[in-house]
Amino acid sequence: MKKRSLIFIVILIALIAACFLLPDPLGNLLRQKTTDLFGPVLRTAEVPVLFFKRLNTKLKTLDELQNKFEQQQQQVAELQLRNQLLADKGAENARLREMLAYREASQYRLRACQVVSREPSSWWDTVQVNIGWQDEPGLTKDQPVVSPRGVVGKTGNVSRYVTDVILMVSENCSISATIENPATTDSPDAAKVHDQGIVQGQGNFEEGKPRVRIRYLPKNSQIAVGQFVVTSGLGPYFPAGLRLGTVTEVPEVTKTYPTFGLYREAIIEPTADLNQLDELFIVLGSKDKEEPKPEH
Repeated sequence: MKKRSLIFIVILIALIAACFLLPDPLGNLLRQKTTDLFGPVLRTAEVPVLFFKRLNTKLKTLDELQNKFEQQQQQVAELQLRNQLLADKGAENARLREMLAYREASQYRLRACQVVSREPSSWWDTVQVNIGWQDEPGLTKDQPVVSPRGVVGKTGNVSRYVTDVILMVSENCSISATIENPATTDSPDAAKVHDQGIVQGQGNFEEGKPRVRIRYLPKNSQIAVGQFVVTSGLGPYFPAGLRLGTVTEVPEVTKTYPTFGLYREAIIEPTADLNQLDELFIVLGSKDKEEPKPEH
């Protein structure tokens, strides 16, 4: 088989050489006969050449498509990032508009501040805001801290540049509160009666939400789920009427610890979103009354 192939190659080379060496009339005739004789073989040999040529073209097309796909993916990622930035700016704009409207409508002097620190180990206890007694000489401990949605907590340690905010879900935060009893057929004037209690954080949370309890309510209180709890103004720091939360659970009065059947309690959900804290207000006092500025 190898010998036949070698003979075929030698004959082919000889014919090609003769085509170019013989005179024109005889050379042209020989070239024509050679082409007719080996044409099918040459056409068969052309098939793999065309196949690989087409394959190379297809590979180039696939590479171009892959490059275009990667470019489109990058463009999609950039557009998603821009959309996220626009959404963040929109949310920030909405918060600032809400804060401006709240400050204008409030009867209290409010100092705006921003949360700059929140430790995971004390997530439900404290945050830090970006003002201190150098920025606001009237800033002291135990002043109310609020958002347009409601009370967030109270000021803690006040330093030169930053201030700690004790959140209302912390066990270290107690606020004098009030709630209205709904009117009943037995007591039509009950709606005019305000039950007094103390709102205090429990230092823990259930189902991802912090727990806040209103305590020391009268034993016969008609407190019900869905009622609003607001500051009573009886304490030395919190003025009356600031929203604290909504009653979500009213346990039955029992003779066990800690009430011993002497008073009742209820669970409330803060109206302010304590999980998302950005811009806040510190209540410095009434707009109609300028308080003396303490020296530090």
